[in-house]
Amino acid sequence: MVFILKDNFLYNQNMKNLVETKRILIVEDSLEWQKVHITLLHAYSRIPLNIEIASSAREGLNFIERTKNNPYDLILTDLQMETDFHPEFAGEWFIKQVKQVEEYKSVPIVIISATYNIDFIASKLGVESLSKRSLINNSNSYNLMLDEQLL
Repeated sequence: MVFILKDNFLYNQNMKNLVETKRILIVEDSLEWQKVHITLLHAYSRIPLNIEIASSAREGLNFIERTKNNPYDLILTDLQMETDFHPEFAGEWFIKQVKQVEEYKSVPIVIISATYNIDFIASKLGVESLSKRSLINNSNSYNLMLDEQLL
């Protein structure tokens, strides 16, 4: 069967709408962790995904500014990226900036980081979190997070 992606919806060859494609922004400076995200997202088969990657908090904010008219459905971000934002983590700065963009106020954000106090930081910022350590031990936690955020 042939599938067509048009206007963020997946259609069959007769142009009958099957399911909306969800757009995800990954903000992650580590090439290895970018690969982990891509591998896990490609293995996620419940809905079609359109994935974009920013390699820094600043680049992530540029993606957000560029997509105000068509916001992402989910943002996944690391905390520890460029060091310009000390004493804040770059991911904290990024999340605060995103939350100021009106079109993004209801878009879920999940911090995926190895930072030891990730849950505390996520709670303080009003977002969800997933520890990279737990992800390494149980990749199913990634799928559960996607189910919760996208379905």
